Amino acid sequence: MSLKRIVYDEIISDLSRKEISIIVGPRQVGKTTLLQKVAVYSRNRDIKCKYFNLEMPSDMHYFSGDTGETLKNISRQKGVILIDEFHYLPNATRLFKAVYDGVKGIKVCATGSSAIEMHKHLKESLAGRRRLYRLFPLSFSEWLPSKPKTIRLPAKLAHSVNVSVHGRIKKYLEEFIVFGGMPGLVHEKNRQAKKRLLFDLVATYIQKDIKALLREEDILSFNRLLSLLAAQEGCLLSENGVSNDLNYSLRQVRKDIAILNQMFLLDVIKPFFTNRGRELKQVNKIYYFDTGIRNAVLRDFRGLGQRPDKGALLESFVFHEMQKNLKAGQEIFYWRTREKEEVDFVLVQDRIPVAIEVKSKLLVPEIPAGIKGFMKKYPECKKAVVLNEDINKTMQYRGNAVIFAPHYYAFLIPLL
Repeated sequence: MSLKRIVYDEIISDLSRKEISIIVGPRQVGKTTLLQKVAVYSRNRDIKCKYFNLEMPSDMHYFSGDTGETLKNISRQKGVILIDEFHYLPNATRLFKAVYDGVKGIKVCATGSSAIEMHKHLKESLAGRRRLYRLFPLSFSEWLPSKPKTIRLPAKLAHSVNVSVHGRIKKYLEEFIVFGGMPGLVHEKNRQAKKRLLFDLVATYIQKDIKALLREEDILSFNRLLSLLAAQEGCLLSENGVSNDLNYSLRQVRKDIAILNQMFLLDVIKPFFTNRGRELKQVNKIYYFDTGIRNAVLRDFRGLGQRPDKGALLESFVFHEMQKNLKAGQEIFYWRTREKEEVDFVLVQDRIPVAIEVKSKLLVPEIPAGIKGFMKKYPECKKAVVLNEDINKTMQYRGNAVIFAPHYYAFLIPLL
């Protein structure tokens, strides 16, 4: 089944731009499929297009000469050059820079798995010459068309859905949160096959990507770290606490978390503050990049009603739905003060914050204390959102809107 990705239209519209288009993300999130769709789009419009997969020896051989020779070969192609797994190129930065600076009539689109070597490429001399796109696992809206009955999600936070449709969406949402959005899952028909695929993916990340970056004796400790971080999802992360729990040096804990973050396997959320006194400024929150991968690390695929970590799973879902739909200049933080006032997420654009609270159980539309505290402290915050299971209405607090909506509305928050 072919599913349209959020980033596809942006990549297609940028084919006319000169910058090198670079699509990054973890293994198996659909980068190759996306690049192949760009190839189909180009050929259907009679745009010359050449596709290279650098995991194939014959394609890698094309780039085996020096930069000048490769550049000469590419110059004869013209049109769109698609390079899958570009991080295998030892001279990728030099080649991309040379194409941008000296070759007309060529558009390069390249993909890379989240290897540390790729980050080194991106940091060197490509400033102003590349456009970076991060490809995530499927969002809920991307995943829904894989189900047999078509369901339309609401177009605005203010829109409501009827009770029957709401019930069906909630059922699908639980499946999505338990197994996550890795694209390969849409082809699997039963729970056991889905679990097997997720276990295989976790093993692949550890054996292929992470193992190459660690000493052999560090692998066991790293596996324990993965489990500990999965158990602490959505919590304030104490690196000292992790170090003590694992009998692991603080320096190594920070290094390994940085590796996971650089490989896009772990998202680190920083606190929101504007130097107003007593907000926490140094402690971060962490989320695995996909709830299904996290559940595979924990080896726990129970339904939400059976999970003591239901709140953390819903938080993770909301965070990633917002993250996958962020607009240019938007950032996500969390907020907590030393007095324990807190808001799960703060979405900021042009220095204007929107406070977001995620509730796993809410029977009546009562504005959370954290939302009230945040809106008092930051009067520039004119909107807040309380995501919950069933309530959909808008209330006022200090003359500003507090919107109550079901969890699956999260993808609409960046549009506020």
